Amino acid sequence: MVVMSYNIHHGVGCDGILDLERIAGVIESVSPDVVGLNEVDVRFHRRSGWVDQLGWLARRLGMACRFGPTLLRRRRGEPAAGGYGNALLTKDPILHHQSLTFSADIGEPRGILVADLEREGRLARLIVTHLGLTSSMRRRQVEAIRGICGKWSGPMVVMGDWNVTPDQPEVTGLSPRLTDVLSYCGVAGGTYPCRRPRKRIDYIFCSPHFRILEASIVPVEDCPSDHLPVQCRLDWSNRVPV
Repeated sequence: MVVMSYNIHHGVGCDGILDLERIAGVIESVSPDVVGLNEVDVRFHRRSGWVDQLGWLARRLGMACRFGPTLLRRRRGEPAAGGYGNALLTKDPILHHQSLTFSADIGEPRGILVADLEREGRLARLIVTHLGLTSSMRRRQVEAIRGICGKWSGPMVVMGDWNVTPDQPEVTGLSPRLTDVLSYCGVAGGTYPCRRPRKRIDYIFCSPHFRILEASIVPVEDCPSDHLPVQCRLDWSNRVPV
Protein backbone atom coordinates (compact mmCIF):
# COMPACT_ATOMS: atom_id res chain seq x y z
CA MET A 1 0.00 0.00 0.00
CA VAL A 2 1.40 3.37 -1.02
CA VAL A 3 0.50 6.16 1.41
CA MET A 4 0.98 9.90 0.92
CA SER A 5 0.52 12.88 3.22
CA TYR A 6 0.29 16.39 1.77
CA ASN A 7 -0.54 19.80 3.21
CA ILE A 8 -1.83 21.47 0.02
CA HIS A 9 -2.21 25.04 1.39
CA HIS A 10 -5.63 25.29 -0.32
CA GLY A 11 -3.90 24.81 -3.69
CA VAL A 12 -1.79 27.97 -3.51
CA GLY A 13 1.91 27.58 -4.22
CA CYS A 14 4.94 29.51 -3.00
CA ASP A 15 4.52 31.63 -6.13
CA GLY A 16 1.08 32.75 -4.96
CA ILE A 17 -0.66 30.92 -7.81
CA LEU A 18 -3.78 28.83 -7.15
CA ASP A 19 -3.56 25.70 -9.33
CA LEU A 20 -5.17 22.43 -8.22
CA GLU A 21 -3.88 20.71 -11.36
CA ARG A 22 -0.34 21.09 -10.00
CA ILE A 23 -1.43 19.43 -6.75
CA ALA A 24 -3.08 16.61 -8.71
CA GLY A 25 0.09 16.15 -10.76
CA VAL A 26 2.23 15.76 -7.62
CA ILE A 27 -0.18 13.18 -6.20
CA GLU A 28 -0.36 11.37 -9.52
CA SER A 29 3.45 11.14 -9.68
CA VAL A 30 3.40 8.93 -6.58
CA SER A 31 0.32 6.89 -7.58
CA PRO A 32 -0.77 6.43 -3.96
CA ASP A 33 -3.50 4.15 -2.67
CA VAL A 34 -4.20 6.51 0.23
CA VAL A 35 -3.65 10.28 0.50
CA GLY A 36 -4.11 12.35 3.65
CA LEU A 37 -4.59 16.06 2.90
CA ASN A 38 -4.40 19.14 5.11
CA GLU A 39 -5.64 22.70 4.50
CA VAL A 40 -8.34 21.76 2.00
CA ASP A 41 -11.10 24.22 0.99
CA VAL A 42 -14.54 22.86 0.15
CA ARG A 43 -16.71 25.75 -1.14
CA PHE A 44 -15.11 27.75 1.66
CA HIS A 45 -13.46 30.97 0.50
CA ARG A 46 -12.90 33.36 -2.37
CA ARG A 47 -9.15 32.62 -2.09
CA SER A 48 -9.93 29.26 -3.72
CA GLY A 49 -12.77 30.49 -5.91
CA TRP A 50 -15.39 28.79 -3.69
CA VAL A 51 -14.42 25.50 -5.37
CA ASP A 52 -14.99 22.08 -3.80
CA GLN A 53 -11.28 21.24 -3.89
CA LEU A 54 -11.72 17.75 -2.46
CA GLY A 55 -14.45 16.83 -4.93
CA TRP A 56 -12.35 18.19 -7.80
CA LEU A 57 -9.28 16.18 -6.76
CA ALA A 58 -11.35 13.02 -6.20
CA ARG A 59 -12.84 13.25 -9.70
CA ARG A 60 -9.52 14.17 -11.30
CA LEU A 61 -7.68 11.25 -9.64
CA GLY A 62 -10.52 8.72 -9.68
CA MET A 63 -10.47 8.19 -5.92
CA ALA A 64 -13.01 8.01 -3.11
CA CYS A 65 -12.93 10.89 -0.63
CA ARG A 66 -13.99 11.98 2.83
CA PHE A 67 -13.80 15.40 4.46
CA GLY A 68 -13.18 16.44 8.06
CA PRO A 69 -13.91 20.19 8.32
CA THR A 70 -12.55 22.21 11.21
CA LEU A 71 -14.10 25.48 10.04
CA LEU A 72 -17.48 25.96 8.36
CA ARG A 73 -18.76 28.90 6.33
CA ARG A 74 -22.00 29.39 4.42
CA ARG A 75 -21.72 31.47 1.27
CA ARG A 76 -24.68 33.72 0.61
CA GLY A 77 -27.11 31.96 -1.70
CA GLU A 78 -25.59 28.50 -1.16
CA PRO A 79 -27.88 25.82 0.33
CA ALA A 80 -25.10 24.12 2.33
CA ALA A 81 -22.12 25.38 4.27
CA GLY A 82 -18.62 24.89 2.93
CA GLY A 83 -15.63 23.97 5.04
CA TYR A 84 -11.88 23.97 5.56
CA GLY A 85 -9.84 21.18 7.11
CA ASN A 86 -8.50 17.67 6.63
CA ALA A 87 -9.38 15.20 3.90
CA LEU A 88 -8.76 11.69 2.68
CA LEU A 89 -8.48 10.20 -0.80
CA THR A 90 -8.38 6.43 -1.29
CA LYS A 91 -8.53 3.84 -4.05
CA ASP A 92 -10.37 1.43 -1.74
CA PRO A 93 -13.92 1.53 -0.39
CA ILE A 94 -14.37 3.70 2.72
CA LEU A 95 -16.76 1.90 5.03
CA HIS A 96 -17.43 4.70 7.52
CA HIS A 97 -15.80 7.79 8.95
CA GLN A 98 -16.06 10.39 11.69
CA SER A 99 -14.53 13.79 12.36
CA LEU A 100 -13.47 15.03 15.79
CA THR A 101 -13.10 18.77 16.39
CA PHE A 102 -11.03 20.55 19.05
CA SER A 103 -11.90 24.14 19.94
CA ALA A 104 -9.03 26.59 20.39
CA ASP A 105 -8.51 29.57 22.69
CA ILE A 106 -5.96 30.95 20.21
CA GLY A 107 -6.03 30.39 16.45
CA GLU A 108 -8.26 28.08 14.44
CA PRO A 109 -9.95 24.91 15.70
CA ARG A 110 -8.26 21.61 14.86
CA GLY A 111 -9.64 18.22 13.95
CA ILE A 112 -9.00 14.52 13.48
CA LEU A 113 -10.54 12.66 10.54
CA VAL A 114 -10.94 8.93 11.23
CA ALA A 115 -11.94 6.50 8.46
CA ASP A 116 -12.10 2.74 8.10
CA LEU A 117 -11.50 1.13 4.74
CA GLU A 118 -11.26 -2.35 3.33
CA ARG A 119 -8.05 -3.24 1.52
CA GLU A 120 -7.25 -6.71 0.18
CA GLY A 121 -9.94 -8.18 2.39
CA ARG A 122 -8.60 -6.53 5.57
CA LEU A 123 -9.99 -3.66 7.60
CA ALA A 124 -7.64 -0.74 8.24
CA ARG A 125 -8.15 2.51 10.14
CA LEU A 126 -6.80 5.77 8.74
CA ILE A 127 -6.33 9.02 10.66
CA VAL A 128 -5.62 12.41 9.12
CA THR A 129 -4.90 15.43 11.30
CA HIS A 130 -3.17 18.80 11.41
CA LEU A 131 -1.79 19.49 14.86
CA GLY A 132 -2.22 22.93 16.39
CA LEU A 133 0.30 25.72 16.85
CA THR A 134 0.24 25.59 20.66
CA SER A 135 1.65 22.80 22.79
CA SER A 136 -1.63 22.45 24.69
CA MET A 137 -3.63 21.91 21.50
CA ARG A 138 -1.10 19.43 20.13
CA ARG A 139 -1.14 17.54 23.42
CA ARG A 140 -4.94 17.24 23.30
CA GLN A 141 -4.84 15.91 19.74
CA VAL A 142 -2.05 13.42 20.43
CA GLU A 143 -3.88 12.17 23.52
CA ALA A 144 -6.97 11.64 21.36
CA ILE A 145 -4.92 9.67 18.82
CA ARG A 146 -3.45 7.52 21.58
CA GLY A 147 -6.99 6.95 22.84
CA ILE A 148 -8.08 5.76 19.39
CA CYS A 149 -5.07 3.42 19.29
CA GLY A 150 -6.08 1.99 22.65
CA LYS A 151 -9.57 1.14 21.41
CA TRP A 152 -8.54 -0.19 17.98
CA SER A 153 -6.42 -3.34 17.76
CA GLY A 154 -6.28 -3.56 13.96
CA PRO A 155 -4.00 -2.01 11.32
CA MET A 156 -3.69 1.76 11.54
CA VAL A 157 -2.05 4.53 9.50
CA VAL A 158 -1.86 8.07 10.87
CA MET A 159 -0.70 11.04 8.80
CA GLY A 160 -0.61 14.81 8.59
CA ASP A 161 1.12 18.07 9.41
CA TRP A 162 2.39 17.84 12.99
CA ASN A 163 3.86 21.38 13.22
CA VAL A 164 6.80 19.96 15.21
CA THR A 165 10.07 18.19 14.37
CA PRO A 166 10.71 14.45 14.93
CA ASP A 167 12.47 14.89 18.27
CA GLN A 168 9.44 16.44 19.98
CA PRO A 169 7.15 14.55 22.42
CA GLU A 170 4.15 14.88 20.09
CA VAL A 171 6.05 12.51 17.77
CA THR A 172 8.09 10.34 20.14
CA GLY A 173 5.09 9.88 22.43
CA LEU A 174 3.27 7.81 19.78
CA SER A 175 5.84 5.01 20.05
CA PRO A 176 5.64 2.00 20.32
CA ARG A 177 2.05 1.82 19.06
CA LEU A 178 2.91 3.88 15.99
CA THR A 179 6.18 4.20 14.03
CA ASP A 180 7.32 7.33 12.20
CA VAL A 181 8.04 5.73 8.82
CA LEU A 182 10.51 8.36 7.58
CA SER A 183 12.62 8.18 10.74
CA TYR A 184 12.48 4.38 10.54
CA CYS A 185 13.93 4.55 7.03
CA GLY A 186 16.57 7.10 8.02
CA VAL A 187 15.16 9.83 5.79
CA ALA A 188 16.83 13.20 6.34
CA GLY A 189 15.68 16.58 5.12
CA GLY A 190 12.79 18.95 5.62
CA THR A 191 9.27 19.38 4.28
CA TYR A 192 8.73 23.06 5.14
CA PRO A 193 8.93 25.64 3.68
CA CYS A 194 8.79 24.13 0.22
CA ARG A 195 11.45 26.20 -1.56
CA ARG A 196 14.08 25.91 1.18
CA PRO A 197 12.83 23.20 3.54
CA ARG A 198 14.49 23.63 6.93
CA LYS A 199 12.49 21.21 9.05
CA ARG A 200 10.33 18.12 8.73
CA ILE A 201 6.88 18.67 10.18
CA ASP A 202 4.90 16.26 7.93
CA TYR A 203 4.47 12.62 8.91
CA ILE A 204 3.15 9.17 8.21
CA PHE A 205 2.93 6.72 11.11
CA CYS A 206 1.88 3.07 10.99
CA SER A 207 1.07 0.31 13.47
CA PRO A 208 3.13 -2.93 13.70
CA HIS A 209 0.58 -4.64 11.44
CA PHE A 210 2.64 -3.25 8.53
CA ARG A 211 6.15 -3.77 7.22
CA ILE A 212 7.71 -0.46 6.14
CA LEU A 213 9.31 -1.10 2.76
CA GLU A 214 10.43 2.44 1.92
CA ALA A 215 9.69 6.08 2.66
CA SER A 216 10.72 9.45 1.25
CA ILE A 217 10.07 13.15 0.96
CA VAL A 218 8.50 13.71 -2.46
CA PRO A 219 10.41 16.16 -4.68
CA VAL A 220 8.37 18.77 -6.55
CA GLU A 221 9.37 21.12 -9.35
CA ASP A 222 7.47 24.34 -8.80
CA CYS A 223 6.26 24.35 -5.17
CA PRO A 224 2.48 24.04 -5.75
CA SER A 225 2.05 24.22 -1.94
CA ASP A 226 4.17 25.63 0.87
CA HIS A 227 4.88 22.05 2.05
CA LEU A 228 6.57 19.07 0.43
CA PRO A 229 4.57 15.84 0.60
CA VAL A 230 5.85 12.61 2.14
CA GLN A 231 5.14 9.06 1.02
CA CYS A 232 5.81 5.47 2.01
CA ARG A 233 5.20 1.93 0.81
CA LEU A 234 3.77 -0.53 3.31
CA ASP A 235 3.05 -4.25 3.22
CA TRP A 236 1.15 -6.45 5.63
CA SER A 237 3.31 -7.84 8.39
CA ASN A 238 3.22 -11.49 9.45
CA ARG A 239 4.07 -10.40 12.99
CA VAL A 240 1.09 -10.20 15.31
CA PRO A 241 1.32 -7.05 17.49
CA VAL A 242 1.22 -7.68 21.24
